[in-house]
Amino acid sequence: MIARLIGRRHQAALAWATAAGVGGELSAVGLTASGAWLIARAGQQPPLSALALAIVGVRAFALFRGGLRYVERLTGHDAALRVLADLRVRAYEALRRSADPALRETAPGERDAELVQRMVADVESVQDLLLRCLLPTVVSWAVGLAAVALSAVLLPAAGSVLAAGIVLAGAALPTVA
Repeated sequence: MIARLIGRRHQAALAWATAAGVGGELSAVGLTASGAWLIARAGQQPPLSALALAIVGVRAFALFRGGLRYVERLTGHDAALRVLADLRVRAYEALRRSADPALRETAPGERDAELVQRMVADVESVQDLLLRCLLPTVVSWAVGLAAVALSAVLLPAAGSVLAAGIVLAGAALPTVA
């Protein structure tokens, strides 16, 4: 249903927004991990050359995080606004085709105005669906799967515990709530 709502033209832009979001969130995870390692290792007072790669990593992850987050916002909002524009056109065309010719000649009443306001609000809610529901959900599940995969490679027990926590926090608790 969402694919029909979005249309093929805008799926690529939303895919780019999703990819940028995943990259930005993975950069945030990398930033946290490399920053934590850098602080822990710096406490041991090694030579600065032993910390150089981590310092560059922290800077790179911070820059990628900000840049990819910006790209995600830009492409996501652009795609959502284009979807809304197409949806408005389709909704008004459907209204125009289905309107009774006798109704077109009369002045709209208060009930008609409420109907139009509700339709406009429903069309506008598509933007919230895309930007505040669909995109963050896909990004969070993708980053969660990547974190589980990496954890499972490094320490299989940690990967299974992380997977259980993600399923509990991402699927079970929202379903109960």
